[in-house]
Amino acid sequence: MFLQGARKVFELVLQAFSKGELAPIKDLVSKKVLDAFKATLAERQENNMTSEVDFICFDKSEVKDVKFLKNSIKVVVEFVSEQVNLLRNAQGEVVEGDENFVQKITDVWTFERMINAKNNNWVLVSTKKTA
Repeated sequence: MFLQGARKVFELVLQAFSKGELAPIKDLVSKKVLDAFKATLAERQENNMTSEVDFICFDKSEVKDVKFLKNSIKVVVEFVSEQVNLLRNAQGEVVEGDENFVQKITDVWTFERMINAKNNNWVLVSTKKTA
C-alpha cells in the first residue's frame, strides 16, 4: 500500500518538476525539497531552458530502509524507472538527452511522516539519483 502511494507521488513530482509547476505538489514535499526544486527551475529559466520528461514505467520500487525516530518515521525508497529526459533551449532544440533513448534511472527518495501530527500524510524530504 505504501509503495503504491509512493509510486504515484514519484510520477506526480516528476511531471510537476519537469513542467515547472510546483503548486500541485507543494503539500507532498518538504520546504527543503521545494526550495531545491525552485532553485533548479530558476536556473533553468535564467538559461532559457525547458525540460521534458516522458515517464515510461517502473522497473522496480523497493523500500530500502525504515527509521523510527522520536517524532517521525522515515522510509527510504529506491525507484528504478525508464524515462526519456530532454532539455531544450529557447529555440526548442534538444541540448541534453535524446528523444529516441530510454534511460534507466535510479532514484532514492526519503519520505517522512510525523507520528503525532494531525496531518499524517507522508512528505518527500530527500531525493537523489544514483548511478
